[in-house]
Amino acid sequence: MKIIHTICPCCSVGCGVDLIVKDNKVVGTYPYKRHPINEGKICLNGKNSYKIIYHEKRLKKPLIKKNGEFVEATWDEALELIGNKLKSYNPEDIGFIASGKCTNEDNYALKKFAEALGIKNIGHCICNSPKVCLDKEIASIDDIENAEFILVFGDVFGINALIGRRVIKAKERGAEVIAVDKIEKEIVKLNSDEFIKVNDFVEFLNNPNDEMVKKLKEKNSIIIFNALTKEEECDLAYKLAEKTNSKILPIAKHCNTVGATMVGVPALNKDEIINLIKSVKCLYIMGENPALIDDKALKNVEFLVVQDIIMSETAELADVVLPSACWAEKEGTFTNTERKTQKINKVVNPPGEALEDWRIIKNLAEKMGIDLGFSSIEEIQKNF
Repeated sequence: MKIIHTICPCCSVGCGVDLIVKDNKVVGTYPYKRHPINEGKICLNGKNSYKIIYHEKRLKKPLIKKNGEFVEATWDEALELIGNKLKSYNPEDIGFIASGKCTNEDNYALKKFAEALGIKNIGHCICNSPKVCLDKEIASIDDIENAEFILVFGDVFGINALIGRRVIKAKERGAEVIAVDKIEKEIVKLNSDEFIKVNDFVEFLNNPNDEMVKKLKEKNSIIIFNALTKEEECDLAYKLAEKTNSKILPIAKHCNTVGATMVGVPALNKDEIINLIKSVKCLYIMGENPALIDDKALKNVEFLVVQDIIMSETAELADVVLPSACWAEKEGTFTNTERKTQKINKVVNPPGEALEDWRIIKNLAEKMGIDLGFSSIEEIQKNF
């Protein structure tokens, strides 16, 4: 039995997690005791994070749809078909969707491939998540514990439990916590001094009560949010922080939402992702499942490629499906919500013929006669 350290893939907090390996199989998890973010604690999602490795729908071989049914194919067959199809479309008719669930290296590779093909229709889906404003200064997770007044938009206690834990620790030290949300949740109400239910975040942020503004100004304050997903809501939160000299910490959705944005892949909300899908004839999706948002738009795409770890709802609609390695089966980096980049480690081999996402993209580019300028993780990382 051995224990290998890596980073949890379940949300953007970036907790350290140890995977327990027995007979070359991951059999459980253990919180990394010395990790500065989660400090030896782990949430239920993190505890169960390893189970995706052995999901019953794991993809193991490339698949090509023929007469409405998937048939197994060789990598050469699948990549040649995709390469020929990409060459047959104009760049403006092709779209690429990257993912905040894939590594920085994977997203960088897809971005470089898009650039080599002259494709501008590219983005990664942030779902119901704040957009990452790279030009704005943000607080660190450590700042939470030192705060005297904390204003929270959304449920960080249930969704981002190890950030919620920091809020609770600050509260135990005497900080006042006010939570604001559209939905009442018992866990939020229990862990805050005051819960304010609102119908509209914009209306609330445009007219914050004087007492709250006074506390934000006079105390060491921090504004934390995972529920402000519209651009106007986020802008108003930043303005409130600037007006009151408060720190601010937006919490992204996925483990590498921030990283995907930082390597240059545009962050798109649900509506923007659907607009991208509707604007193209040929679509290449890496690690995302937009069929959960709008499967009708995907059905209108002429040629669809899906590169993923499981046979998702989106993969079911694809013309070609490529099997990729999950986070525990590859090297690379994630960048968490406080913009801290952390290394993930390969723990076990991927199933069947599955490959790392960046390597699939590199192999496809080579099949098309394109040199992306890298042949290893290390060479990609030199460009960050």
